[in-house]
Amino acid sequence: MVTDPVAFSIGPLAVRWYGILIMLGVLAGAYLAARLARRKGEHPDHLWNMVPLVVFAAIAGARAYWAWLDWDTCCAADPWQALNIRGGGISIHGAIVAGLLALWAFTRYNKLRFFRWVDIIAPGLALGQALGRWGNFANQEAFGGPTSLPWGIYISPARRPIGYEQFDHFHPTFLYESLYNLLACVVLYQLAVRIDRDRRLRDGDTLWLYLIGYAIARFLIESLRTDSLDIGPFKAAHVLSALLLLAGLVGLGWRHLGWRGKEQGAPPTAGAGVAAPPGAAAPEVGDVPAHPGRLQRDGGGDAGPARGPGARPPGGR
Repeated sequence: MVTDPVAFSIGPLAVRWYGILIMLGVLAGAYLAARLARRKGEHPDHLWNMVPLVVFAAIAGARAYWAWLDWDTCCAADPWQALNIRGGGISIHGAIVAGLLALWAFTRYNKLRFFRWVDIIAPGLALGQALGRWGNFANQEAFGGPTSLPWGIYISPARRPIGYEQFDHFHPTFLYESLYNLLACVVLYQLAVRIDRDRRLRDGDTLWLYLIGYAIARFLIESLRTDSLDIGPFKAAHVLSALLLLAGLVGLGWRHLGWRGKEQGAPPTAGAGVAAPPGAAAPEVGDVPAHPGRLQRDGGGDAGPARGPGARPPGGR
């Protein structure tokens, strides 16, 4: 089965399946994160306010990292091609790093809790990746080596790598990664919900688990691919996956073994409502917090009462 990478055209503008699926992934991930934010007692408006910045930074990081890896081929003759994202070439590793940096900057500027919000976003990130990977199917790219397995996909002669012209069916590595990310989404969502109820867990655990799990999965899947970019003698995705794995392990150990911040007390009770949206009025003096015993668990803020209906968003960083 050979697909047309162009979904439809509007005059001279060709709208590609890859872009459509990426945007569907962004919207689905953001919607899931908004639902999780409300379930964890945070106002979804914070999520929708940060989405444009995080998505823009992620796309810019994905393109910049790929252009750096493939500079001689794509951009050496014409450096402006580095900005031509329609010409193809983005990397999820660059998107993850740049997106996390943008999220950290947003939460710091708005005095929100980074680790709490990264818990909220991580499951949606995995869902977005699961959907976006199908853009590779439309483009006939990001596939693995030849295979005779029944789920191997047909690749047209023009898209086959040099040295593999005699083969017609290849590993659908984009499918393997998509299925992994769907599973990761379910696991991360359950973990993010459980953090508020289990004192053994800490804010940010979904981030570390996401980094560890994706690094291992991508390292294994990348070993099957035939179109990898390189950093020296190594596949670039292997190098970045190793760094993400190290970051995840160090972060998990730091938060659980070396962390000296203040923890939250009693978990929230059902039906307590969500934090007020940005710009909401402060509570009147004498108002009783919804969860008097709950203290913030955050990477940099002081402990304080939990947010009840009508309260301002959290002030920790």
